[in-house]
Amino acid sequence: MPWIDQDRCIGCGVCIDSCPENAISMQNKKADIDQNKCTFCAKCFAACPQEAIRPNSENPLLRGRNPHRTGGGFGRGIGRGLRGWGQQ
Repeated sequence: MPWIDQDRCIGCGVCIDSCPENAISMQNKKADIDQNKCTFCAKCFAACPQEAIRPNSENPLLRGRNPHRTGGGFGRGIGRGLRGWGQQ
C-alpha cells in the first residue's frame, strides 16, 4: 500500500483525480490515502508531480527505522533480503 510523504506533498490534488477507488482525500491541506479502499493500482504514483506517494517498502514508520539512515533493516518490503543484515 502506498503512503504520502507529507514533506513532499503540496496538496495539489492531482492524485485524488487519478484514483479510481476514491481512496485519496485531503486532510489538513495534504493528501491522505484510505488504506481500506486502496487497491494498489499505482495510478497515484504516476500522477503525483512531487513524487510524494511512496510504497510501504520506503516508509520508515512501518519499517521501524530512522528515515535518515541507510542500509539494511528488518522492515518488510521489496528488496528486504538479507543484504546488510546485522550491519549498521
